Amino acid sequence: MVKLFCAVVGAAGSAFPVEIDASELVGELKEAIKDKKKNDLEKTDADKLELYLAKKGDAWLTENEVKGVSHTSGLTLLDAARAEISVVSLSEKDVRHQIDKHQVAAGNGPVNVLVVVPACA
Repeated sequence: MVKLFCAVVGAAGSAFPVEIDASELVGELKEAIKDKKKNDLEKTDADKLELYLAKKGDAWLTENEVKGVSHTSGLTLLDAARAEISVVSLSEKDVRHQIDKHQVAAGNGPVNVLVVVPACA
């Protein structure tokens, strides 16, 4: 299982964890995110969510950095629903990041996936 930290673009609140097997697909990650955020995403079908790697260059964005994000230009869209999580740079090895409790408390923990909810939702 891989623990991914996700954040919804333009929404208040902190990043939230989603656990998923690395052999599962991007489409299944969308379902897991929708399940995790039932109340916020109740009127949105999982397949309508847009997922982006929350990474610029080789560095994951932090919780503090994604709080102000309103667009996803320059980020990689995870648009192949049939792609395995491990193939799109979200394997356990890819997301493993060692930080201490002080960094986490300061909002400097990494976020792996940015979620864009369609405007009509």
